[in-house]
Amino acid sequence: MMLTIRKACLKDYQTIVTIMRKSATEEELAGFVPPEGIAPKFLRELKVNLKREKHGIIIAEIDAVPVGFAYYCFRKDSVEIEEVDVVKPYQGQGIGKTLVQHIENAAKEKRLAQLVTGTSVNEEGKPWRAYGFWSRMGFIDTGERIDGPHGLKYVRLVKKLHPLTRKRK
Repeated sequence: MMLTIRKACLKDYQTIVTIMRKSATEEELAGFVPPEGIAPKFLRELKVNLKREKHGIIIAEIDAVPVGFAYYCFRKDSVEIEEVDVVKPYQGQGIGKTLVQHIENAAKEKRLAQLVTGTSVNEEGKPWRAYGFWSRMGFIDTGERIDGPHGLKYVRLVKKLHPLTRKRK
């Protein structure tokens, strides 16, 4: 098995949507995603951002077969990871970890201070299963619960990379 990571392009849009749909069952998603499933606004943004440099979208392939992707955005002093998905049969094999490490390396090259992400929380306050993944990757729960679209709440998670350098007087 040969795992490769490559930059996504506009022709990968449908592949990314397919990966998202194959990364979790309807039962697993209940209470953690909007009732209509993948939010149409998110998909529109994703399609537009496949063409923008500020946004990064990468695809993980095993033997040239797409099995995962990550979607992220460079901010002033951080990288915000919007989405990481791996199709169910390939979960637990280090593909998500490799995608996040790829993003982390890009952030370190740019000397950015931190990685930021989040995961949804259901009505009972239980975070989505990705919470454990992010914790194992070194992300810390900030304690913030952010109101998102469709009445969902999100846990904000941060991983510090570099101390911010102060300008000398």
